[in-house]
Amino acid sequence: MSLSIVMPTYNGMRYLKQAVDSVLSQSYQGWELIISDDGSKDGTRDYLLSLEDPRVKVHFQTENLGIFGNLNFLLSQARYEITQILCQDDYLVDSGALDRLLSEWSRLPDAVTFLRSNHRLDVRSRLERYQAAVLPPVIAPEHSDLLFFVFGCIPGNLSNVSVRTSAVEGAGWFRTDLPYAGDFEFWSRLGRSSPWALSRFSVTCVRQHIAQASVTLNLKGEKISQLGTVLDILYRRLVAEGHSPLALRFMAAVAYISQEKHRGVKDQLSGRGRQYLACVAKGLDPSSFSFGSTLDWGIYFASLGGHLFTVSAARQLLKAHNRILSAGKESSACIAPMWGGSE
Repeated sequence: MSLSIVMPTYNGMRYLKQAVDSVLSQSYQGWELIISDDGSKDGTRDYLLSLEDPRVKVHFQTENLGIFGNLNFLLSQARYEITQILCQDDYLVDSGALDRLLSEWSRLPDAVTFLRSNHRLDVRSRLERYQAAVLPPVIAPEHSDLLFFVFGCIPGNLSNVSVRTSAVEGAGWFRTDLPYAGDFEFWSRLGRSSPWALSRFSVTCVRQHIAQASVTLNLKGEKISQLGTVLDILYRRLVAEGHSPLALRFMAAVAYISQEKHRGVKDQLSGRGRQYLACVAKGLDPSSFSFGSTLDWGIYFASLGGHLFTVSAARQLLKAHNRILSAGKESSACIAPMWGGSE
């Protein structure tokens, strides 16, 4: 099994050298590193031109493709069976990271199309801790839509994910019209067609900093309408499968709508205005999975801004899901759910 590593870059010179050096220092050396610069103006281009290792292949885009357009380009260039995504501001955690990654892939069923590493229990959110505690190592497609609706974009940062390279084209690539939620949409789409996996072992260090894309690209609520688009797809599919619209809407109200309202309220109280709240009102309140503005505000206050009831709502949906599957057909052998835990 050989490995491609793809790295989209854009004005990332502050951390880029560490990211590249972390690949060059791996004990496993059978990799190719493909870097695509999306029109940087901060010295990134000069640094990339200085790289001389023949396994490092550098491309310069003549026009800005955006993160998912650039990622689609990179994945189209990857030659090997497995591709690890490594963002410009992250790095491989130690010299044995790729050895561990390939060892993990060698133990997975051939049908598995993507692997989320760094799936640990030491996270702040109670819902994320519950997720990490109850989800099995391999998820079958019939569970995937519900899990993405309940827990959001489970892979998290792009640098957590490695994927069977051919599966990306087979699934239709990342949607470039969703620049803020394209990863959520793509992984959920791929997950409903084939098994995917989770692992607690560490491959990458995902850096947290004030200039990272997840912060700078959603300062004014830019992601809200796109989040609504993805949730709407999942909600409609789950209702069609027999899930309770009431239970799904309550989950969305506490896990998404209330928490986005809470950020908007904090923005307003800090003097940054009502723009974020306006985006929530426009992008989420009228959606298919919403109770409507008045009741959603009531749930916001009752749940203390989405800080209560998230785990209990998730638990009830997972239990109902097992009942639906039991009534219809046997669950895939790829998964043995152990839903449980407490809030």
